[in-house]
Amino acid sequence: MTDPASDTENRTDYWKNRSPGWTEAASGAKPSNDTFNLRLIEEVGISPDMDVLDIASGTGDPAITIAGKIETGSVTACDMTPTMLAVAAARAAKLSIDNLRITAGNMTALPFCDSTFDAVTSRNGLMFPNDKIGCAREVLRVLKPGGTAGWMVWGPIDANPTFSSVNAGLKKFFGENFPPRLIRHNLGAPGLLADIITQAGFAKAEEIELKQERLIKKDNDYFRRAVARTAPHRIGTLSEAEWTALLDDVQNACADYWDGDIYRIPIVARLGIGTTEI
Repeated sequence: MTDPASDTENRTDYWKNRSPGWTEAASGAKPSNDTFNLRLIEEVGISPDMDVLDIASGTGDPAITIAGKIETGSVTACDMTPTMLAVAAARAAKLSIDNLRITAGNMTALPFCDSTFDAVTSRNGLMFPNDKIGCAREVLRVLKPGGTAGWMVWGPIDANPTFSSVNAGLKKFFGENFPPRLIRHNLGAPGLLADIITQAGFAKAEEIELKQERLIKKDNDYFRRAVARTAPHRIGTLSEAEWTALLDDVQNACADYWDGDIYRIPIVARLGIGTTEI
């Protein structure tokens, strides 16, 4: 079966329908974990005076984090789903961030003029469009000469056990299969990002692996947020008692990573960096 998120025409409705899950997952204004966001900012070389574009911002990550690093410049959060961008705007308002701009748009045809931004970021977005090279060319178009872009994507699914554990917990609780969304990991193999960046026409392309061991206490909302993003269409009517039972199933599926009084969850991503010619 074709994953609807892999088709440009269907992705708008797909992400719109998933917005409630992402809204719950972003219920707190501050990012829940900034480790990879901060690494992305560092590798792209974002400085306080830059005008930055963040593509596939969703509910505001990493745009919210970037805005906190900007003093005289600005951050534009761009996403194809206005309902998610509304959450990003609300988060920014709650944090008194006044340098974050919101623009609805598709990464396949960015609604910006040529040479507009000093830097461009995108976290967990490039996996989904069919024409990934075309999307990278759009980034190259809107970057100023000498600008830098960074794309973060998920590593292989077997290196990110949360996805499989959430699906296993959902299967046990609901008594039906929840197939993994392998499209999320289609850029997880080394070299794929760098190849896309090179073919798009960037003067320089590089790619690095990011690893993190996320430490999760049992009362942390990490698993609840993961469930909300994975199956938003199934959680809307759950009682708190049902949520407790569901999360027990998910956490039990993650038992191999329980160490004393904490979960040690491996997370692996890849980061591609492209630099334009001056």
